Amino acid sequence: MALDQVLSRVPRGGVVPRFDRRQIHSLPNAAIDRPNARIGAPRLHTSELLFVDPSVSDLGTILRNLRPQVEAIVLDAERPAARQMALALEGRDGLDAVHVIAHGAPGRVCFAAGEWSARTLQYDEADLATIGQALGQDGEFRVWSCYAGQGRAGRAFVEGLAHAVGVGVRAPTKPVGSAALGGSWVFAGRARRVPPQPPLTGRGLEVYAGLLADVYRIVSGDVPHDPAENVTYVVVNSRDKRVVATFSLPGHANIPRFSLKVAVPSESETYEAGRLDELGKFIPADFMISQTSQLGAGRTNAWESPHGV
Repeated sequence: MALDQVLSRVPRGGVVPRFDRRQIHSLPNAAIDRPNARIGAPRLHTSELLFVDPSVSDLGTILRNLRPQVEAIVLDAERPAARQMALALEGRDGLDAVHVIAHGAPGRVCFAAGEWSARTLQYDEADLATIGQALGQDGEFRVWSCYAGQGRAGRAFVEGLAHAVGVGVRAPTKPVGSAALGGSWVFAGRARRVPPQPPLTGRGLEVYAGLLADVYRIVSGDVPHDPAENVTYVVVNSRDKRVVATFSLPGHANIPRFSLKVAVPSESETYEAGRLDELGKFIPADFMISQTSQLGAGRTNAWESPHGV
């Protein structure tokens, strides 16, 4: 089961197009206590629901170009994505499809509020089951996130997600988005009389210009000495100091410098790395965050880790 995905990006400073607000809803904080609370009312005759992560590129183009059958909800970055989806879907049934648009990587869907993977699904079992109950007998859960179904990790994730929601799941093994960037919105695999439709109109697929691949940054610098065997550090959004990733370094190993890759939710944001004190206040460290490694190729010893989160 494969899906070619590519999502387009709009140049900075570009005009965000208008969209039909009757199709777009968000979940206010009141939704924590009132499962169906939302801004506006669901559009009549919609048979599909789209959940969009707020960190995706070119959000305006997505929201402007929804098919008439699709109602969209923009997730927030504070509450678990599965919880928000379950709150929005509670009491609904018979849907033809639930779509998710978010950045992705093999075996992962990367929301601003935290990622999904085969290892995390157990923590959202009840909410994922609620999502599945909103779908009809032939309904599908469609994940539009680059590479989410690729490889062994992708297969394990798709199988685990299908078991959790109790319906068929489709996830891509390739990029999703703009054809000019090598992406596609077509699920490959089983032959069907009617191929699964993406949530966007044909025009929307043409004008969307980004990729829904995960975004990474390189954190590097000198390894601080610490009496603890291992020390946990955090990566935060520079704008509001929200934690977006964590990583660990040895406290007193003979490793003078390090360089590691961490996944972050947005290409356009800037980030800082450091520690949290006892009160949860962010204390910056003297680390560098960049798109490429800053460690030289000379005699410097470096600790490399592929696991940023």
